[in-house]
Amino acid sequence: MKSVGKRLGEYGLYLFAVSIPVSFVPAEWGIALAGVGWFLQGLPERSWPVRWHPFLAVLLFYAGWNILAALISERPVGSLLAVGDNEWPAVLMLLMFWLVGEERILKRLVVLFLGSSSLAMVYGIWQTFGGVEFYRGMNLTPFGEFYRNVGFYGFYLTFAAFAMTVFFLAVGIAVHARNKNARRATLLVAVLSALAIIGSFARSIWVGMVMVGPFVGFFKSKKAGLVSIAVTVLLATGAVVLSPEIRQRAESIIDPRQNETRLNLWKTSLAIAKENPLFGVGEDNFVYVFDRYKVEGYYDTMVHPHNDYLDALVSSGIPGLLAFVALWTIALRSGYRLATGSGSAFVRGISMGATLGLTGLLVGSFFQNYYGTFANCLGWWFLVGLLFAGVRLEETAHASDASTDSS
Repeated sequence: MKSVGKRLGEYGLYLFAVSIPVSFVPAEWGIALAGVGWFLQGLPERSWPVRWHPFLAVLLFYAGWNILAALISERPVGSLLAVGDNEWPAVLMLLMFWLVGEERILKRLVVLFLGSSSLAMVYGIWQTFGGVEFYRGMNLTPFGEFYRNVGFYGFYLTFAAFAMTVFFLAVGIAVHARNKNARRATLLVAVLSALAIIGSFARSIWVGMVMVGPFVGFFKSKKAGLVSIAVTVLLATGAVVLSPEIRQRAESIIDPRQNETRLNLWKTSLAIAKENPLFGVGEDNFVYVFDRYKVEGYYDTMVHPHNDYLDALVSSGIPGLLAFVALWTIALRSGYRLATGSGSAFVRGISMGATLGLTGLLVGSFFQNYYGTFANCLGWWFLVGLLFAGVRLEETAHASDASTDSS
């Protein structure tokens, strides 16, 4: 049974990795299968594979505080259900941390993910010119001579955020790849995902790419960092100059008139937080209390604050926001340490890509609700899972080295 559980856990994670670029439904089944595998592994001896990290303490506090905020909110049942629905993807990270004990498993996960993702990127690029999403029979939004792509996700922001995680993961592996064929393949995936991101016309992801892209080189050296800054500036400037569609979309980023809804949502969110600083109003209650705190002005949506940090503040108050920020601070610190100090080139590449991808999401989250979008939340926790799978492999390698030295 232990052997069967190990296999189920491994193949459940593989199913997730190959499915998430196309559909989160089979990806969810993959998580469930991995969970069953984890349970079966520990059943014979009543001892389940569990590992600890300070990150998990903050995660427990964050989840617990959200549950408490939901319970004392005006809609406790609905809000509590929302907590479960919004936060359960963290299980994916736990399963990856506890089940990925060999580098070969991590390599297969990444290969399956990038291979499937490359197909999604090609489809997205085609949509930019073709204007149709066949999977749902959708006509896409035109932008001059082009169309806003959505990949298999049906929504441009969701697809753009996903494509950014693919881009940075592929770049991280390419930078540290020792095999030329592997480097070329991952660079191709990076190029495809970059083109798909451009065709999404997603401003928040464009900002994330421009702000995080220059850090790629600094993982190697200061000189390489300066080169990556120059390349990022050159490519961004060239795109704006050469394409009227990109230029128009880029100019809208700094035009307050074209961001009136977002600015008013932020003001309303701060008004809600001012009256509910400790526990917030509970998850999924933003719309419920919106009219009570609404700042006068134009709104074309009122579903959420269009900012993940304000969403955490509104949902669970200042403690919830601090825990939210602390989670990703610890994850990024762990990722940076691995990316610059791991003895495995592959782990360094994975850690670099996941760290930059997570940073890109955190930048985009200032302008959009990415953590609260289910498909993106799964991708978000997949990146964190890759980081902590790397942490486990590094700990195992150090333990092995220590044992050898002792002998």
